[in-house]
Amino acid sequence: MFRRFGLVVLVLSLSVFATEALKPVAPPESYISVGGIADLRDDVYSADLGWTVEVAPCNCFSVYTDMSYRFVSYEWDATWTDQNHEALNLHVNGLNESFVGMKFFPIQYFGIDLSWRFLPGEGGQTERFERLGVEPMGVYPFSRNLLLGLSGQYYTFVERKNFQPGEEIGVKASFVWKFLWDRVERTGWKVDYAFLYRKRISESKNLNMAKAYQDMDDDYNGIRMKAAVSHVFGWFPFPFALGLSAEMTRGYLFGFETGHRMEMFIRADFP
Repeated sequence: MFRRFGLVVLVLSLSVFATEALKPVAPPESYISVGGIADLRDDVYSADLGWTVEVAPCNCFSVYTDMSYRFVSYEWDATWTDQNHEALNLHVNGLNESFVGMKFFPIQYFGIDLSWRFLPGEGGQTERFERLGVEPMGVYPFSRNLLLGLSGQYYTFVERKNFQPGEEIGVKASFVWKFLWDRVERTGWKVDYAFLYRKRISESKNLNMAKAYQDMDDDYNGIRMKAAVSHVFGWFPFPFALGLSAEMTRGYLFGFETGHRMEMFIRADFP
């Protein structure tokens, strides 16, 4: 069933590819965001071009996709023993994982996000399984310039080559704050922040092994954090923003982070 559902969504999305974006919890909206990304993960340095498109025909429903292309990715190692040794390891580049989804808000402050992740292209080094995600979410306008958000997450994966990834749950909290804001022109400054905690609730299984040896002992508690600052200009008939974001892409609740991402982006919001 999951494979048929993925094929249908793949055709409708025209096979777009992406890395998973960490975004604040927000109701349906229409916008386009494009950014240049510098990424560090497990001593691998990468440069991507990423973009996100969300279209909301009404305030209660939207469809979206996250896309990116990896241009360069490399790992440099130097070992100091009896002699100097340097190694440059170029990684495969190209399209990353693909994400499509929809938001549905039947009432003003509460809704649900359904998402699907396809297999990655040549630029994807990890996350080699299809994934179905369900994310109930709530938003609360604390003031006219401050939007708070909270969501829960549940992810299940599709078995591939007799490997079954464990299911995951998570919780995300966020805020979007506007300051020095002109409500008529819709211009000023915006600060976004999102914190995500995710946990694997069942071990992955290698179904090629005997039942007693199938568990892969890969439970974990992972966190991600992202902050973005942008300035919205009134140069166009629609709000147009330039911004910078910094993200810790992978870490442990009681340990050290192992991944970082910086992005310079532009964003256009539409009514």
